[in-house]
Amino acid sequence: MKGSATNLVSFMEGTDKRFVIPVYQRKYDWRVDNCRQLYEDLKRVVRDGRGHHFFGSIVS
Repeated sequence: MKGSATNLVSFMEGTDKRFVIPVYQRKYDWRVDNCRQLYEDLKRVVRDGRGHHFFGSIVS
């Protein structure tokens, strides 16, 4: 398998796509604090003028 970088919005947009989260992945639970930390990280990316940010891997 070969990985490659792509724009997340481009990857997810479109009406012809459907994303399904497997049962074994559904145990992850994001609380308000987790969402707040992600939001703060995103603001920092914009504030610092960075064009890219690595959030992790998505296997599709």
